[in-house]
Amino acid sequence: MIEFLYTKNISTLLASLKTKEEKPKRKVRTAFNGLSPKEWTIHSRSVWTARDVSSMRHEYHKIHGATFPMALAERAIEMYTGKNDLVFDPFLGVGSTILAAKKLSRNGLGIELYKQFSDISKDLLKQQSLDNKNSHKVINGNCRNLYKYLEPDSVQLTFTSPPYANFIQRSIKDRQTVHKTSRLVTHNKSVVKQYGEDPDDFGNLDYPEFLENVSDLMEKIFNVTKPGGYNIWVVKDHRDTKHGKPFIPVHSDIAISGEKAGFLSHDLIVWDQNEQRSLVLLGFPTVFYTNINHSYLVILRKPPLKKK
Repeated sequence: MIEFLYTKNISTLLASLKTKEEKPKRKVRTAFNGLSPKEWTIHSRSVWTARDVSSMRHEYHKIHGATFPMALAERAIEMYTGKNDLVFDPFLGVGSTILAAKKLSRNGLGIELYKQFSDISKDLLKQQSLDNKNSHKVINGNCRNLYKYLEPDSVQLTFTSPPYANFIQRSIKDRQTVHKTSRLVTHNKSVVKQYGEDPDDFGNLDYPEFLENVSDLMEKIFNVTKPGGYNIWVVKDHRDTKHGKPFIPVHSDIAISGEKAGFLSHDLIVWDQNEQRSLVLLGFPTVFYTNINHSYLVILRKPPLKKK
């Protein structure tokens, strides 16, 4: 009797082990961007704060005057590209986008109108001692000529922040007059300066002409973007009360330009900058205005190819 029970238990155990071995392993799904499910979820917040995307500011950032943190570009690149994909920035500035692309083993191409800034980008790329085989190219030229440097359907992600029409010149005048002693200047310590006087500079155009040029550029970016690829513009809304425009929804206008070019409005992320900016008194005591202490990431996507 004991022998029978022992034999039966051994048989049951062996059958159980065999069943476990024969069970097919679950397929581990790989995300197009390489993120794990946990990383994917963490990156899905629609509001980013300084804790998420802060980077150290250097002297070359002050030379340019209007840069975004490299961590901002890194986060977007992690979300919308995979390794070896091509990242493009038509308004490269001092290179935050292409430096982030190199750090994350992506290919990168940036176009910068002003030689002073493109030279800084090239120098920083050389200093970034990372051993990868990706291509990183900085072009000193006009982004309107991007077809010279990019093939159709080659870019996975465009990530950029454009010059805000001639808003910069107006901001400079305001800081020299209206806000001369305000916290905007004394505490925020942000640097605002005109990039240059080149007529091809989007920052030297009035707003209607700026939007016309943005629309033309959007069409070109659409043509060089892969089906299913992304186009992200970091922009901030604006006020021009002196000219009867209390609020200019720049982010909406950028999205509309993208849609006209063929992109789909895919998402909108708020970049909360309250921790970096002090509040200033606006419109007191007659008209109440809020401080615009946030920017938007306007996320556009080229429609993917339809599955047959």
